[in-house]
Amino acid sequence: MVLIDRSTMTTEVRNWAIVAKAMEDQGAIHSQMYKRARALADGMSDPMPTSFPQAPFSISGVAG
Repeated sequence: MVLIDRSTMTTEVRNWAIVAKAMEDQGAIHSQMYKRARALADGMSDPMPTSFPQAPFSISGVAG
């Protein structure tokens, strides 16, 4: 597990961290969605990039 300073996290990364933690709490760690949530929460590239030019660095329309 990687500990992240939440005070420096963007809203987007913080949201992915919440999703990853919730999935971990439920034991749902074998899906592509979990792998995506964990990677983005840990500051890594999006393993499921979208067609948007910002991908894989930002998957939202509003950086936060």
